[in-house]
Amino acid sequence: MQGAILIMVLWIIMLGMILVTAVATNVRLSAMMVIHHQEALQDWSAILDAVNKAHMELVIDRMPKINADKTSLYNRESEENRFDGRPITLSYQAPQGISVRIYNLSGKINIARLDQNKLTRLLEQQLGESNKKIPELVDAWFDWIDTDRLKRLNGAEEDYYKKEHKGYEPRNGKFASVDEIRWIKGFDEVFADIDVNLVFTLLGNTSGAVNPNVATRETLLMLPGMNETQADKLIKARKTQPFKSMADVSVLLPPVAVQRLIGWFAFQKSSYYAIVVYPDSITEKTKKFQTIYAYREEVRVGSAAKKPQILRVTPYAKVTIEH
Repeated sequence: MQGAILIMVLWIIMLGMILVTAVATNVRLSAMMVIHHQEALQDWSAILDAVNKAHMELVIDRMPKINADKTSLYNRESEENRFDGRPITLSYQAPQGISVRIYNLSGKINIARLDQNKLTRLLEQQLGESNKKIPELVDAWFDWIDTDRLKRLNGAEEDYYKKEHKGYEPRNGKFASVDEIRWIKGFDEVFADIDVNLVFTLLGNTSGAVNPNVATRETLLMLPGMNETQADKLIKARKTQPFKSMADVSVLLPPVAVQRLIGWFAFQKSSYYAIVVYPDSITEKTKKFQTIYAYREEVRVGSAAKKPQILRVTPYAKVTIEH
């Protein structure tokens, strides 16, 4: 009898210890969750603070210069082409540990303005001029955005996407986002190694041309006749003297490349911008190019008298950055 009582007592003690351990573990986990939640809120608050200051930077950029030497009212960088996606020092400093990049969208290819000829030239640059898939890709692209359901000779309409169990059908209208390009038959393979948001936009120059002063390296490499050496040469040159015309570009590139680029370059900036903000803690400085998830916002800046108009917000966007 005494043995049974002793066993029961030991069981009760053991259960008590288990309960105490479980409660302590829950308390510890709850405390950790509170700490992580607090840190996340602090990061989010810092990001929104940086975004607001980036808005102010765009407004400041529209303010008139006050001196003949183009020194502005505020202490900002002097380069005219500073909104090209490099990390930027804001006039009103962003919170410590937060990086801000601003892209003038004239530096990207406006897919809403691509005609059949220009799309063909882009695909030839990417795949090679003799690639036999190009006519199929071009037809599939325009089947996606035209308003009818008639299949072009080499294209793809609703039947193809159903047969392949894609779970969607052609939009038969204007693109709603740049990422939509990858849904078109064949284009996910074409742009497999490319961050399409670094190259393309829906909000850039209305002419469909690209401003070489603020173009991303990825955009320049997409253009007909360009290679890595030539793209790097343009990027280096524009840091000291912005290009004003094709004559300035012609000095740096071979005649064949210049000839192929006619119609692709325009030298006006757009009123549309993309703002990318992220904590430095998520980046690896040892990598020249890195894919991260960051806050991205697209805005339109009308004048210095108005706040930027927010057009699209992606709180957790996949972006590629260059250190």
